[in-house]
Amino acid sequence: MADNLEDETLGNPINTQSENLSEKIISTANADTIAPIQETENMEVHHPTHPAHGKKTWKNYFWEFLMLFLAVFCGFLAEYQLEHTIEHQREKEYMKTMVEDLKSDTAQLTHLISNRKDRIIELDTLFELISSDRYTIEGNKVYSLYEFPYWDILRFLPSDRTIPQLKNAGNLRLIRKENVSNALIHYDVWVRNRKEYESLQVELANQINPIIEKLIDPIIIHNSKKELINAQLLSDSVVKREYKNILPENLSIPKMETDVKKSILKYINQVILLYTELLKDNFSEKGLAIKTLDLVKKEYHID
Repeated sequence: MADNLEDETLGNPINTQSENLSEKIISTANADTIAPIQETENMEVHHPTHPAHGKKTWKNYFWEFLMLFLAVFCGFLAEYQLEHTIEHQREKEYMKTMVEDLKSDTAQLTHLISNRKDRIIELDTLFELISSDRYTIEGNKVYSLYEFPYWDILRFLPSDRTIPQLKNAGNLRLIRKENVSNALIHYDVWVRNRKEYESLQVELANQINPIIEKLIDPIIIHNSKKELINAQLLSDSVVKREYKNILPENLSIPKMETDVKKSILKYINQVILLYTELLKDNFSEKGLAIKTLDLVKKEYHID
């Protein structure tokens, strides 16, 4: 019995050790097995998910085309609106300068009409003096009426700032209001046509100057303007015409031959008639300038 007990006592530690060792092996194996599984599960948890890519339908293509079309169309509308706005601004600027041009033309025509009236009156007085032979004893009056070249050209020079730009650069299309566009063209054509008469003034001046020399002594004319000439030479600016012509007292003019007298009277009469017609044109030009000015100011609300 004692032997058996000793055998069992000796055998138990071995069995116990074997069982412990087996349990350790199993635990280790289990741990090794569980670790990869947990790692796999962890990897599956953190793995990014991707949506499934199916085949595009016609609706997808339609919406992509529609979005692209709308983007291009909106860009076109924005560019068109910008260009439209710029053109409107340019139109308004052109009309502002046109108003200034018409105001300048009106002022110039007012001054020209006044000068032309005075010139016609002076020429008519000179005609009466010569035709009645009073020029021989009223020489001072003849010379006071004469200013060489007495038959100088009275010109209307319209402002050429706006209309040439509208015509030459093709910007007349910017004028959206048809009534304004027609009025500007009509005014421009009317003014340009009137300039044809300037050649007649030059022609008459060239014809009358040689004949008028038989009536007027150039030495007396020169001496009468000497004070003004000397004042201008001593000045650094323009001298206003406040100096009167200094003429000899009781100035007489020798009597002209009948043919010379008739020639002078003929040319004086022609100049009077021409200036009268030009005066009418100036009145028409001024009236048309004022009418066009009022129209532009009204249509574009310009003060």
